[in-house]
Amino acid sequence: MNSIGLMLYEAATLLKREFERSAKPHRLTLMQWRVLASLAERDGVTQTDLMADLRTGAMTISDVVERLEQVGLVTREVDASDNRAKRVCITAKGSALRAEMRVLAEQVYARTLEGIDPEERAVTERVLTRIAENLQDRKAPKKEMKT
Repeated sequence: MNSIGLMLYEAATLLKREFERSAKPHRLTLMQWRVLASLAERDGVTQTDLMADLRTGAMTISDVVERLEQVGLVTREVDASDNRAKRVCITAKGSALRAEMRVLAEQVYARTLEGIDPEERAVTERVLTRIAENLQDRKAPKKEMKT
């Protein structure tokens, strides 16, 4: 029996694998690409903003940004209005790689959607958006304490 949850998981896993296989020469993971792409749209955001934009956890963002900083693709600067926060900025090297990777990402995307007509794509996008909206901001059920 195929559940939609399992099918979504398998499709996401395969898409990630395909992207990372294609990006291997650049030593870039899908999450690292997502950070660079996000910064290209909105540079100088805080790590907290990135976490929200990419719907991921604080540790994941911290680790990814640290790795990108180590290889010179981003910098982190203390926020002038809140010295506890760090703003993440894409470097010239990061911008150049992002531009190159955008072409690669578009190729992966095109392969992913091969044979799917525009009407099917539109329906799929609407359904996936609705699923995400249904699940967004839901809290896990509280566990009952055993007595």
